[in-house]
Amino acid sequence: MLHNDVAYTGYEAVLDGTPDQELTRTGRGTPGGEYLRRFWQPVAYSHEIEQAPLRVRIMGEDLVVFRDRSGAVGVLHLRCQHRGTSLEYGRVEEHGIRCCYHGRVFDVDGSILEMPGEREAEKLMKRFKQGAYPVHVFAGLVFAYMGPIEKKPPFPLYDKYFLPGMKLVPGPRVPFACNWVQVKENAMDPAHTAILHAWEGMFASEFGKFPQITWLSTPVGVAYAAARRVDENVWVRTTDIMMPNIHSITSVFESGRQPRDCSPPWITIWTVPRDDEYSHQFVILHVRETDHTPTEIHHRIITNGQTPDRPYAERQQVPGDYDAITSVGLMPPHSIEHLGTLDQGIMLFRKSLREGIRAVQDGQDPQGLIQDTDVRPTYASDMVAPLSAMQGDPDDPAALMQFARDTIARYLTAPPLRNGSIPEAPPYPRFDAAE
Repeated sequence: MLHNDVAYTGYEAVLDGTPDQELTRTGRGTPGGEYLRRFWQPVAYSHEIEQAPLRVRIMGEDLVVFRDRSGAVGVLHLRCQHRGTSLEYGRVEEHGIRCCYHGRVFDVDGSILEMPGEREAEKLMKRFKQGAYPVHVFAGLVFAYMGPIEKKPPFPLYDKYFLPGMKLVPGPRVPFACNWVQVKENAMDPAHTAILHAWEGMFASEFGKFPQITWLSTPVGVAYAAARRVDENVWVRTTDIMMPNIHSITSVFESGRQPRDCSPPWITIWTVPRDDEYSHQFVILHVRETDHTPTEIHHRIITNGQTPDRPYAERQQVPGDYDAITSVGLMPPHSIEHLGTLDQGIMLFRKSLREGIRAVQDGQDPQGLIQDTDVRPTYASDMVAPLSAMQGDPDDPAALMQFARDTIARYLTAPPLRNGSIPEAPPYPRFDAAE
Protein backbone atom coordinates (compact mmCIF):
# COMPACT_ATOMS: atom_id res chain seq x y z
CA MET A 1 0.00 0.00 0.00
CA LEU A 2 1.32 3.45 -0.92
CA HIS A 3 1.90 5.86 1.93
CA ASN A 4 -0.41 8.87 1.87
CA ASP A 5 1.36 11.92 3.26
CA VAL A 6 -1.93 13.63 4.08
CA ALA A 7 -3.65 10.73 5.83
CA TYR A 8 -4.05 10.33 9.61
CA THR A 9 -2.87 13.80 10.58
CA GLY A 10 -4.80 13.87 13.85
CA TYR A 11 -1.70 14.11 16.05
CA GLU A 12 -0.37 17.12 14.14
CA ALA A 13 -3.70 18.93 13.79
CA VAL A 14 -4.45 22.01 15.90
CA LEU A 15 -7.26 21.09 18.26
CA ASP A 16 -8.59 24.44 19.42
CA GLY A 17 -9.22 27.48 17.31
CA THR A 18 -9.70 31.04 18.49
CA PRO A 19 -12.45 33.47 17.49
CA ASP A 20 -11.80 36.72 15.70
CA GLN A 21 -12.01 39.08 18.67
CA GLU A 22 -12.76 42.13 16.52
CA LEU A 23 -15.87 40.56 14.99
CA THR A 24 -17.27 38.53 17.87
CA ARG A 25 -17.01 40.68 21.01
CA THR A 26 -20.16 42.67 21.71
CA GLY A 27 -19.76 44.28 25.13
CA ARG A 28 -19.76 48.01 25.66
CA GLY A 29 -16.35 49.45 24.79
CA THR A 30 -15.35 46.61 22.45
CA PRO A 31 -14.96 47.50 18.75
CA GLY A 32 -17.75 45.14 17.70
CA GLY A 33 -20.01 46.19 20.56
CA GLU A 34 -19.66 49.88 19.79
CA TYR A 35 -20.44 49.16 16.14
CA LEU A 36 -23.62 47.20 16.92
CA ARG A 37 -24.73 49.94 19.30
CA ARG A 38 -24.92 52.42 16.41
CA PHE A 39 -27.97 50.54 15.07
CA TRP A 40 -31.48 50.04 16.45
CA GLN A 41 -31.73 46.54 17.96
CA PRO A 42 -34.85 44.56 18.89
CA VAL A 43 -34.92 43.69 22.58
CA ALA A 44 -38.41 42.19 23.04
CA TYR A 45 -41.76 41.55 21.43
CA SER A 46 -44.52 43.95 22.34
CA HIS A 47 -46.76 41.12 23.54
CA GLU A 48 -44.08 40.07 26.05
CA ILE A 49 -44.63 43.25 28.09
CA GLU A 50 -48.42 43.36 28.23
CA GLN A 51 -48.45 42.61 31.96
CA ALA A 52 -45.24 42.36 33.98
CA PRO A 53 -41.83 43.91 33.27
CA LEU A 54 -39.50 41.73 31.20
CA ARG A 55 -35.88 41.07 32.06
CA VAL A 56 -33.63 40.79 29.01
CA ARG A 57 -29.92 40.67 28.27
CA ILE A 58 -28.64 42.38 25.12
CA MET A 59 -24.95 42.67 24.16
CA GLY A 60 -23.94 41.81 27.72
CA GLU A 61 -26.20 44.43 29.34
CA ASP A 62 -29.02 43.44 31.70
CA LEU A 63 -32.14 45.47 30.99
CA VAL A 64 -35.80 45.66 31.94
CA VAL A 65 -38.46 46.32 29.30
CA PHE A 66 -41.93 47.48 30.33
CA ARG A 67 -45.03 49.32 29.16
CA ASP A 68 -46.52 51.73 31.67
CA ARG A 69 -50.27 52.24 32.03
CA SER A 70 -50.17 55.29 29.77
CA GLY A 71 -48.86 53.04 26.95
CA ALA A 72 -45.28 54.34 26.94
CA VAL A 73 -42.56 51.71 26.59
CA GLY A 74 -39.31 51.87 28.52
CA VAL A 75 -35.97 50.08 28.27
CA LEU A 76 -33.98 50.72 31.45
CA HIS A 77 -30.92 49.30 33.10
CA LEU A 78 -32.08 46.36 35.17
CA ARG A 79 -30.59 47.42 38.49
CA CYS A 80 -32.17 50.32 40.35
CA GLN A 81 -29.65 53.14 40.61
CA HIS A 82 -30.49 53.53 44.30
CA ARG A 83 -29.38 50.21 45.83
CA GLY A 84 -29.27 47.80 42.88
CA THR A 85 -32.58 45.96 43.24
CA SER A 86 -33.76 44.36 40.01
CA LEU A 87 -36.56 46.29 38.33
CA GLU A 88 -37.99 43.04 36.97
CA TYR A 89 -39.80 43.02 40.34
CA GLY A 90 -40.96 46.59 39.90
CA ARG A 91 -44.58 47.73 39.64
CA VAL A 92 -45.78 49.38 36.47
CA GLU A 93 -47.34 52.79 37.18
CA GLU A 94 -49.40 55.24 35.17
CA HIS A 95 -46.08 56.80 34.23
CA GLY A 96 -42.95 54.72 34.64
CA ILE A 97 -42.00 51.80 36.86
CA ARG A 98 -41.69 51.73 40.68
CA CYS A 99 -38.84 49.86 42.36
CA CYS A 100 -40.17 47.26 44.79
CA TYR A 101 -37.53 48.01 47.44
CA HIS A 102 -37.80 51.73 48.26
CA GLY A 103 -40.45 52.88 45.79
CA ARG A 104 -38.49 55.15 43.49
CA VAL A 105 -40.38 55.66 40.24
CA PHE A 106 -38.47 55.89 36.97
CA ASP A 107 -39.97 57.28 33.76
CA VAL A 108 -39.23 55.66 30.40
CA ASP A 109 -36.43 58.17 29.77
CA GLY A 110 -34.76 57.37 33.09
CA SER A 111 -36.00 60.46 34.93
CA ILE A 112 -36.90 59.95 38.57
CA LEU A 113 -40.54 60.85 39.16
CA GLU A 114 -40.87 59.96 42.85
CA MET A 115 -38.63 59.32 45.86
CA PRO A 116 -41.02 58.36 48.67
CA GLY A 117 -39.97 59.69 52.08
CA GLU A 118 -36.78 61.33 50.77
CA ARG A 119 -36.37 64.82 52.29
CA GLU A 120 -33.98 65.88 49.51
CA ALA A 121 -36.10 64.38 46.75
CA GLU A 122 -36.38 67.54 44.63
CA LYS A 123 -32.63 68.02 44.56
CA LEU A 124 -31.76 64.35 44.11
CA MET A 125 -34.28 63.83 41.29
CA LYS A 126 -32.47 66.49 39.30
CA ARG A 127 -29.09 65.01 40.08
CA PHE A 128 -29.63 61.29 39.43
CA LYS A 129 -31.09 59.31 36.53
CA GLN A 130 -31.77 55.65 35.85
CA GLY A 131 -29.93 54.34 32.79
CA ALA A 132 -32.39 54.32 29.88
CA TYR A 133 -32.38 53.85 26.12
CA PRO A 134 -34.56 55.37 23.38
CA VAL A 135 -37.33 53.05 22.19
CA HIS A 136 -39.13 52.49 18.90
CA VAL A 137 -42.01 50.01 18.58
CA PHE A 138 -42.50 48.59 15.10
CA ALA A 139 -44.39 45.56 13.75
CA GLY A 140 -44.89 44.17 17.25
CA LEU A 141 -41.19 44.43 18.17
CA VAL A 142 -39.63 46.73 20.75
CA PHE A 143 -36.37 48.25 19.50
CA ALA A 144 -33.78 50.11 21.56
CA TYR A 145 -30.95 52.36 20.51
CA MET A 146 -28.06 51.59 22.89
CA GLY A 147 -25.34 53.81 21.42
CA PRO A 148 -24.20 57.41 22.04
CA ILE A 149 -27.35 59.52 22.20
CA GLU A 150 -25.87 62.25 19.99
CA LYS A 151 -25.38 59.60 17.27
CA LYS A 152 -28.95 58.24 17.36
CA PRO A 153 -30.17 57.59 13.78
CA PRO A 154 -33.78 57.48 12.59
CA PHE A 155 -35.39 54.05 12.65
CA PRO A 156 -34.50 52.47 9.28
CA LEU A 157 -37.29 51.86 6.78
CA TYR A 158 -37.07 49.22 4.03
CA ASP A 159 -39.35 48.62 1.06
CA LYS A 160 -40.29 45.13 2.26
CA TYR A 161 -42.23 46.70 5.17
CA PHE A 162 -44.70 48.47 2.91
CA LEU A 163 -45.81 45.96 0.27
CA PRO A 164 -49.44 46.38 -0.83
CA GLY A 165 -51.76 43.66 0.36
CA MET A 166 -49.31 42.36 2.97
CA LYS A 167 -49.07 42.71 6.75
CA LEU A 168 -46.24 42.30 9.22
CA VAL A 169 -46.82 39.68 11.92
CA PRO A 170 -44.53 39.09 14.93
CA GLY A 171 -42.86 35.70 14.86
CA PRO A 172 -41.20 33.61 17.55
CA ARG A 173 -38.12 34.48 19.58
CA VAL A 174 -35.53 31.82 18.74
CA PRO A 175 -32.47 31.50 21.02
CA PHE A 176 -29.15 30.19 19.71
CA ALA A 177 -26.42 28.91 22.01
CA CYS A 178 -23.54 30.55 20.15
CA ASN A 179 -22.04 33.83 19.04
CA TRP A 180 -24.24 35.99 16.81
CA VAL A 181 -21.73 36.12 13.93
CA GLN A 182 -21.85 32.40 13.20
CA VAL A 183 -25.66 32.56 13.17
CA LYS A 184 -25.81 35.52 10.79
CA GLU A 185 -23.22 34.10 8.40
CA ASN A 186 -25.67 31.31 7.62
CA ALA A 187 -27.68 33.84 5.58
CA MET A 188 -24.76 34.27 3.15
CA ASP A 189 -24.20 30.52 2.79
CA PRO A 190 -26.73 29.25 0.22
CA ALA A 191 -24.58 26.17 -0.46
CA HIS A 192 -25.68 24.61 2.82
CA THR A 193 -29.31 24.44 1.66
CA ALA A 194 -28.37 21.80 -0.93
CA ILE A 195 -26.98 19.55 1.82
CA LEU A 196 -28.39 20.32 5.25
CA HIS A 197 -31.92 21.18 4.17
CA ALA A 198 -32.02 18.33 1.67
CA TRP A 199 -31.42 15.98 4.63
CA GLU A 200 -33.95 17.88 6.67
CA GLY A 201 -36.61 17.62 3.97
CA MET A 202 -38.23 20.92 4.94
CA PHE A 203 -37.32 22.95 1.86
CA ALA A 204 -38.64 22.28 -1.62
CA SER A 205 -36.72 19.39 -3.19
CA GLU A 206 -35.33 21.67 -5.91
CA PHE A 207 -33.05 23.25 -3.29
CA GLY A 208 -31.10 19.98 -3.33
CA LYS A 209 -29.46 20.87 -6.64
CA PHE A 210 -26.29 22.93 -6.17
CA PRO A 211 -26.75 26.39 -7.70
CA GLN A 212 -24.25 28.71 -9.30
CA ILE A 213 -23.73 31.49 -6.75
CA THR A 214 -22.46 35.03 -6.91
CA TRP A 215 -22.12 37.54 -4.06
CA LEU A 216 -21.83 41.31 -3.98
CA SER A 217 -22.11 44.38 -1.78
CA THR A 218 -25.28 46.48 -1.88
CA PRO A 219 -26.01 50.02 -0.64
CA VAL A 220 -27.31 48.56 2.65
CA GLY A 221 -25.24 45.41 3.06
CA VAL A 222 -24.39 42.23 1.16
CA ALA A 223 -26.37 39.83 -1.01
CA TYR A 224 -26.12 36.65 -3.04
CA ALA A 225 -27.81 35.33 -6.18
CA ALA A 226 -28.08 31.56 -6.70
CA ALA A 227 -29.11 30.27 -10.15
CA ARG A 228 -30.48 26.79 -10.92
CA ARG A 229 -32.07 25.16 -13.91
CA VAL A 230 -35.45 23.65 -13.04
CA ASP A 231 -36.89 21.78 -16.04
CA GLU A 232 -37.57 24.45 -18.67
CA ASN A 233 -37.01 27.37 -16.29
CA VAL A 234 -34.05 29.13 -14.74
CA TRP A 235 -34.56 30.11 -11.10
CA VAL A 236 -32.50 32.84 -9.45
CA ARG A 237 -32.93 33.13 -5.70
CA THR A 238 -31.51 36.16 -3.90
CA THR A 239 -31.09 36.88 -0.20
CA ASP A 240 -29.63 39.99 1.38
CA ILE A 241 -28.26 41.10 4.72
CA MET A 242 -28.99 44.65 5.81
CA MET A 243 -25.91 45.39 7.88
CA PRO A 244 -25.18 44.54 10.47
CA ASN A 245 -27.65 41.86 11.55
CA ILE A 246 -30.92 41.85 9.56
CA HIS A 247 -31.73 39.49 6.71
CA SER A 248 -34.80 38.44 4.77
CA ILE A 249 -35.58 35.24 2.94
CA THR A 250 -38.32 34.31 0.54
CA SER A 251 -40.39 31.15 0.90
CA VAL A 252 -38.44 27.92 1.40
CA PHE A 253 -41.24 26.16 -0.48
CA GLU A 254 -40.34 27.89 -3.75
CA SER A 255 -39.65 25.24 -6.40
CA GLY A 256 -38.65 27.35 -9.39
CA ARG A 257 -41.42 25.83 -11.52
CA GLN A 258 -43.86 28.75 -11.67
CA PRO A 259 -42.60 31.74 -13.73
CA ARG A 260 -42.46 34.96 -11.72
CA ASP A 261 -40.69 38.31 -11.96
CA CYS A 262 -40.21 38.51 -8.20
CA SER A 263 -41.58 37.20 -4.94
CA PRO A 264 -42.51 38.68 -1.58
CA PRO A 265 -40.33 38.23 1.46
CA TRP A 266 -41.37 35.43 3.79
CA ILE A 267 -39.56 36.33 7.01
CA THR A 268 -37.19 39.04 8.20
CA ILE A 269 -34.79 38.12 10.98
CA TRP A 270 -32.70 40.18 13.40
CA THR A 271 -29.84 38.22 14.99
CA VAL A 272 -29.12 39.98 18.28
CA PRO A 273 -26.31 39.11 20.70
CA ARG A 274 -27.46 38.26 24.20
CA ASP A 275 -23.76 38.32 25.02
CA ASP A 276 -20.69 36.95 23.28
CA GLU A 277 -21.78 33.31 23.61
CA TYR A 278 -25.56 33.44 23.17
CA SER A 279 -27.88 35.17 20.74
CA HIS A 280 -31.54 35.56 19.84
CA GLN A 281 -33.33 35.61 16.52
CA PHE A 282 -36.23 38.07 16.42
CA VAL A 283 -38.59 37.40 13.51
CA ILE A 284 -41.38 39.14 11.64
CA LEU A 285 -43.47 37.37 9.01
CA HIS A 286 -44.63 39.00 5.79
CA VAL A 287 -48.15 37.64 5.38
CA ARG A 288 -50.84 38.26 2.79
CA GLU A 289 -53.80 40.10 4.29
CA THR A 290 -55.97 37.31 2.89
CA ASP A 291 -53.86 34.59 4.57
CA HIS A 292 -55.57 33.28 7.71
CA THR A 293 -53.08 30.54 8.54
CA PRO A 294 -53.05 30.12 12.34
CA THR A 295 -50.13 31.72 14.11
CA GLU A 296 -49.02 28.41 15.58
CA ILE A 297 -48.58 26.98 12.07
CA HIS A 298 -46.38 29.93 11.05
CA HIS A 299 -44.30 29.52 14.20
CA ARG A 300 -44.03 25.77 13.82
CA ILE A 301 -42.66 26.07 10.30
CA ILE A 302 -40.24 28.87 11.16
CA THR A 303 -38.79 27.06 14.17
CA ASN A 304 -38.46 23.69 12.46
CA GLY A 305 -34.78 22.77 12.81
CA GLN A 306 -34.05 26.07 14.56
CA THR A 307 -34.18 24.85 18.18
CA PRO A 308 -32.77 22.01 20.29
CA ASP A 309 -36.30 20.98 21.29
CA ARG A 310 -36.16 17.56 19.64
CA PRO A 311 -34.82 14.20 20.79
CA TYR A 312 -31.06 13.95 20.33
CA ALA A 313 -31.35 10.83 18.18
CA GLU A 314 -33.72 12.63 15.83
CA ARG A 315 -31.40 15.62 15.62
CA GLN A 316 -28.51 13.31 14.70
CA GLN A 317 -30.55 11.72 11.93
CA VAL A 318 -32.19 14.93 10.68
CA PRO A 319 -30.13 17.92 11.86
CA GLY A 320 -31.30 21.46 11.27
CA ASP A 321 -29.67 24.88 11.19
CA TYR A 322 -29.54 25.00 14.99
CA ASP A 323 -27.58 21.77 15.21
CA ALA A 324 -25.13 22.64 12.44
CA ILE A 325 -24.50 26.17 13.71
CA THR A 326 -24.32 25.64 17.47
CA SER A 327 -22.22 22.48 17.20
CA VAL A 328 -19.39 24.77 16.09
CA GLY A 329 -19.26 25.89 19.74
CA LEU A 330 -20.23 28.93 21.75
CA MET A 331 -17.52 30.92 19.93
CA PRO A 332 -16.45 30.26 16.31
CA PRO A 333 -12.91 28.83 15.88
CA HIS A 334 -11.93 31.26 13.14
CA SER A 335 -8.21 30.54 13.37
CA ILE A 336 -8.53 26.89 12.23
CA GLU A 337 -11.19 27.26 9.53
CA HIS A 338 -10.43 26.06 5.99
CA LEU A 339 -12.59 28.15 3.66
CA GLY A 340 -13.23 27.43 -0.02
CA THR A 341 -14.87 29.09 -3.03
CA LEU A 342 -18.38 28.41 -1.69
CA ASP A 343 -17.51 30.53 1.35
CA GLN A 344 -17.14 33.79 -0.57
CA GLY A 345 -20.33 35.11 1.04
CA ILE A 346 -18.94 34.39 4.50
CA MET A 347 -15.76 36.26 3.62
CA LEU A 348 -17.70 39.19 2.14
CA PHE A 349 -19.92 39.48 5.22
CA ARG A 350 -16.90 39.42 7.53
CA LYS A 351 -15.15 42.02 5.40
CA SER A 352 -18.22 44.30 5.53
CA LEU A 353 -18.52 43.75 9.27
CA ARG A 354 -14.86 44.56 9.83
CA GLU A 355 -15.07 47.69 7.68
CA GLY A 356 -18.11 48.86 9.63
CA ILE A 357 -16.40 48.26 12.96
CA ARG A 358 -13.35 50.22 11.87
CA ALA A 359 -15.44 53.03 10.43
CA VAL A 360 -17.05 53.56 13.85
CA GLN A 361 -13.62 53.49 15.49
CA ASP A 362 -12.55 56.20 13.04
CA GLY A 363 -15.58 58.35 13.89
CA GLN A 364 -17.43 57.62 10.65
CA ASP A 365 -20.84 56.17 9.84
CA PRO A 366 -20.65 52.48 8.90
CA GLN A 367 -22.18 50.94 5.79
CA GLY A 368 -25.89 50.35 6.18
CA LEU A 369 -26.46 53.02 8.83
CA ILE A 370 -29.36 55.09 7.50
CA GLN A 371 -29.44 58.72 8.57
CA ASP A 372 -32.77 59.70 7.02
CA THR A 373 -36.36 58.49 6.80
CA ASP A 374 -36.25 57.48 3.14
CA VAL A 375 -37.52 53.98 2.33
CA ARG A 376 -34.55 51.92 1.17
CA PRO A 377 -34.69 49.12 -1.43
CA THR A 378 -33.84 45.53 -0.58
CA TYR A 379 -32.97 42.61 -2.82
CA ALA A 380 -34.30 39.29 -1.49
CA SER A 381 -36.49 37.69 -4.16
CA ASP A 382 -37.12 34.70 -6.40
CA MET A 383 -37.09 35.25 -10.16
CA VAL A 384 -38.19 32.33 -12.34
CA ALA A 385 -37.87 32.77 -16.10
CA PRO A 386 -38.09 30.48 -19.15
CA LEU A 387 -34.76 29.18 -20.42
CA SER A 388 -35.12 31.42 -23.44
CA ALA A 389 -34.47 34.41 -21.14
CA MET A 390 -30.83 33.44 -20.71
CA GLN A 391 -27.98 33.24 -23.16
CA GLY A 392 -25.94 30.12 -23.58
CA ASP A 393 -26.46 26.53 -22.52
CA PRO A 394 -28.64 26.38 -19.37
CA ASP A 395 -26.64 23.34 -18.28
CA ASP A 396 -23.37 25.24 -18.56
CA PRO A 397 -22.31 26.49 -15.08
CA ALA A 398 -20.67 29.56 -16.62
CA ALA A 399 -23.90 30.55 -18.40
CA LEU A 400 -25.93 30.09 -15.21
CA MET A 401 -23.39 32.12 -13.26
CA GLN A 402 -23.58 34.96 -15.76
CA PHE A 403 -27.38 34.93 -15.58
CA ALA A 404 -27.18 35.16 -11.78
CA ARG A 405 -24.77 38.09 -12.05
CA ASP A 406 -26.93 39.88 -14.60
CA THR A 407 -30.04 39.39 -12.45
CA ILE A 408 -28.63 40.83 -9.26
CA ALA A 409 -26.88 43.65 -11.15
CA ARG A 410 -30.28 44.57 -12.57
CA TYR A 411 -31.78 44.55 -9.07
CA LEU A 412 -29.36 47.26 -7.99
CA THR A 413 -30.86 49.66 -10.52
CA ALA A 414 -34.42 48.23 -10.51
CA PRO A 415 -35.05 46.69 -7.06
CA PRO A 416 -37.36 43.67 -7.30
CA LEU A 417 -39.90 44.87 -4.72
CA ARG A 418 -40.44 48.20 -6.48
CA ASN A 419 -42.22 46.66 -9.45
CA GLY A 420 -45.77 47.19 -8.21
CA SER A 421 -47.83 44.04 -7.76
CA ILE A 422 -46.00 41.19 -6.01
CA PRO A 423 -47.08 37.66 -6.99
CA GLU A 424 -48.34 35.21 -4.39
CA ALA A 425 -45.69 33.17 -2.60
CA PRO A 426 -45.82 29.37 -2.84
CA PRO A 427 -48.27 27.97 -0.27
CA TYR A 428 -47.22 26.05 2.80
CA PRO A 429 -47.45 22.29 2.60
CA ARG A 430 -50.33 20.96 4.64
CA PHE A 431 -49.57 20.80 8.35
CA ASP A 432 -51.71 19.51 11.17
CA ALA A 433 -51.31 21.95 14.05
CA ALA A 434 -52.27 19.18 16.49
CA GLU A 435 -49.40 16.87 15.47
